[in-house]
Amino acid sequence: MVRNILLVGLGGATGAMLRYGITLLFTFMHWSVNVGTLLTNVIGSFIMGMLVSAFQQSPMLLFATVGLCGGFTTFSTFSMQSVTLLQQGRYGAAALYMLGTMTLCIICAALGCMVAKQ
Repeated sequence: MVRNILLVGLGGATGAMLRYGITLLFTFMHWSVNVGTLLTNVIGSFIMGMLVSAFQQSPMLLFATVGLCGGFTTFSTFSMQSVTLLQQGRYGAAALYMLGTMTLCIICAALGCMVAKQ
C-alpha cells in the first residue's frame, strides 16, 4: 500500500512538472496557453488509453495513469479557461475550446486503446 502511494505521488509530481514545462514553453513562444492546455489534455488522454489497454494489472499502472497522467492533464485548468472565455464574452471561442477539447480527448483515448492492442 505504501509503495502504491509513493508510485502515485512520484508519477503525479512528474506529470505536474511536465505540464508546467508545457505552460512555460507556450508562454515563452507567445502562444495561447489555452492551446497548451488542449495539447496537454489530448496527449494525456492518448497516453492514458494506451497504458490502460497495454498494462491492465501492474503497480506501474498506478504510477503512469493515476500519477503521471493525472498530474499531467488538467481538467480544472480547462474548466477555468473555459469560464474565463465566457466571462470575456468570447462565446464562439469558448464553445470551440470546450467541444474541441472533449471531442479530441475522447478520440485520443480511444486511439490510444487501439494502438496498445495492436
